[in-house]
Amino acid sequence: MRMAELSERSGVPVATLKYYLREGLLPAGESEGATRARYAAAHLERVRLIRALVESAGLSIADVRRVVEALEHPPASRHELLGVAQYALPSPHREHPVAQEVRDLVDDLGWQVSPDAPALHALSGAVEAARAGGIPLTADSLRRYAEAVAGVAAVDVANVRGLDPEQALLTVTVGTVLVDPVLASLRRLAQEDLSSRGP
Repeated sequence: MRMAELSERSGVPVATLKYYLREGLLPAGESEGATRARYAAAHLERVRLIRALVESAGLSIADVRRVVEALEHPPASRHELLGVAQYALPSPHREHPVAQEVRDLVDDLGWQVSPDAPALHALSGAVEAARAGGIPLTADSLRRYAEAVAGVAAVDVANVRGLDPEQALLTVTVGTVLVDPVLASLRRLAQEDLSSRGP
């Protein structure tokens, strides 16, 4: 297919496709002359991935580039590949110092995470913000929350087993962003149910 058809089928304007090409997010098509190229189904899939990462997951072009580079030059392990996707996700409190309480919690749970994982910073900032807002998050309640979400994480990891690398990256990035509201809604429904049953 030519650029115009790639644009039509992907719903992405030609100018944006050219931008993706210049930025190295989209591989060049097969040259058919000085100003023409043909694009394959793989290009269409890549455009859909880029679009999902930018529009649904909210990734910056720099973060999309890291994800695309991981696809083109995969790390040694699938764990590292999925880490690239997870670490590219927008994260509130990304620059917040990691609280010792959070490090201790992760250590006590036996979780194997990078000492500078963005989620450690995010959790530290979120806990501080909750407490500043008057929410009494105790060490015990944090631990109970952590134990509860371990089951959610198990579902997440199971969902990417057996997927090809591009689909796995899409599931980790876009899936995380789009499933977070599902989890929040389920939590609220469970709260309503438990509250209706009395103490």
